Amino acid sequence: MLMLLSINSYASNIELPKESYRIDNEKRIIVCNADLSKLAFDDQPVKFKIDNNDYNIIDNVKSLKIGVRYIIALDQGFVRYSIYFTELPLIFISTDDAIVDSPKVFSKITIVENDGKVLESNAGIEYRGATSQNYPKKSFEIEFWNDKIGDDTKDVTLFNLREDKDWNLQAMYNEPLKMANSVAWEIWDNIGVLYYQDKEPKAKSGTGSNYVEVFVNDSYQGIFAISEKIDRKQLRLKKNTDTETLGELYKGDGWEVTTYYELPDFDNTSETWGGYEFKYPKSGRDWSNLYNLHDFVMNSDDETFFSQYKDKYDHNNLTDYFIFLNLLRATDNSGKNVYTAKYDKDGKYFFIPWDLDGVLGRIWDGSIENITDDLLSNGLYDRLWQDTKEDGFRSGLKKRWTSLRSDFVTVDNLMQLLINNYSYLKVNAAYERDQIANSGSTISSEYEEFAFIREWITKRIAYLDETFGLEFPTPTSEESGDKTNGKFQFYPNPAKNQIYFINKNEPSENTFLDIDIYTVTGRKIKTVSQTPLNQSLFIGNIPDGNYILNIKSNSGIKQSFKLIIDK
Repeated sequence: MLMLLSINSYASNIELPKESYRIDNEKRIIVCNADLSKLAFDDQPVKFKIDNNDYNIIDNVKSLKIGVRYIIALDQGFVRYSIYFTELPLIFISTDDAIVDSPKVFSKITIVENDGKVLESNAGIEYRGATSQNYPKKSFEIEFWNDKIGDDTKDVTLFNLREDKDWNLQAMYNEPLKMANSVAWEIWDNIGVLYYQDKEPKAKSGTGSNYVEVFVNDSYQGIFAISEKIDRKQLRLKKNTDTETLGELYKGDGWEVTTYYELPDFDNTSETWGGYEFKYPKSGRDWSNLYNLHDFVMNSDDETFFSQYKDKYDHNNLTDYFIFLNLLRATDNSGKNVYTAKYDKDGKYFFIPWDLDGVLGRIWDGSIENITDDLLSNGLYDRLWQDTKEDGFRSGLKKRWTSLRSDFVTVDNLMQLLINNYSYLKVNAAYERDQIANSGSTISSEYEEFAFIREWITKRIAYLDETFGLEFPTPTSEESGDKTNGKFQFYPNPAKNQIYFINKNEPSENTFLDIDIYTVTGRKIKTVSQTPLNQSLFIGNIPDGNYILNIKSNSGIKQSFKLIIDK
């Protein structure tokens, strides 16, 4: 069921729409995503009516902002709560049954968007993942139902994503900044191209996702990413007939056959084979096509392999996936966590990644693995690496890498993806709330994490430039020698109370900044001299608005930025 909510427009005494918030009485936290832009504040202290109770904001606040923690109390003043307003959609899950790995149990789900759109539905819910189920914060799989037992499912459209009945709720507990998966998918979206895209314009080579905040039985769980699934529908594979197999889809869920190093016999009565799950077609299971593909890679002679692999695989996808795998150093995605698919009977096989939480210098459990000078491979790519012909794999890899390096794959572009995701969550104070719900799951120093990632990406790209054989130098601001351009980045922007700087190529412990902030009319309103780069800059006393931020480092680097302050 869909409906729209509207917030009471009397700003001095606000009655929050019932479905726009939830209260966690144990954590004493209220999260609401009512649209504050519809309020005209009247310069009177704000009061709330929540669940028919009257609350005052401590300190007589006269306006409200997204991402700010307000302390509210009942009129008597003895019971206090923290209330936050967020732009993130809220998901409220209610169930009388214990949620388990399988089967799905009946639940009621309400999804509230910032614009007041509300979806209410029955659904089945279960835990998802393997080792991730050992974490305190667990991921979920949701299937929308018309009934209470799952015999009658229904498709729903969520946000700007597809219409479907099945959705994943990723907990991201092991991701310090809660965005590794999302950023990795954005990177894949800029690299991977489906060879049949012109035939299937709605096909997607990856998954879309949306950050949300989740309550289960009125207990606040923190930040999640709700995402589409990789399946026949997402890839728009050809539907099979009763007599003919057209589209194929296999999910790599283990490390045996998937890495092209082993080739055991298969059993068509089994849903799995050597680490693969048979995902499509749904009936008439036959592992022989995938077995023969692996047999070709592992056992054909060199002449046969090098002359025929482009007939069996989409060679552009082979190149793109190898670049993606190594650019992110996705150590958990070289066999396991890879889908193998074929569009139609006469089509070619191609790869799609999934479960991308171990990337950019971290591995699957969230721990740092600071290695930048190795190549990830498997039995297939071991053989492809030997293809040094003029039109072979190594030549195509060099050309594709050079093309990407001249456009998308730069340190600044990759860092900007991270900063964009980070800023959205930071501005909405989502990290702060996730820490309340899951103490210790978020990183203690965003600055250190960003500095580490930038240094890691810089070294990783330099190694791949040399290994893949970049055809020509790709000038960057760091390489140009121009001391007025591109040495620093700052985040978040828009900002609230603090901003942080990243030095792109100088040791942070040796860098100090002189900082000046000007209004757009040229009036200087803040000056800080010789502040260490690894310290944040407090801007909480500067009014909301647009500003010019000028910096000068102790090594003579000058740079200007546009700064937006929006508390």
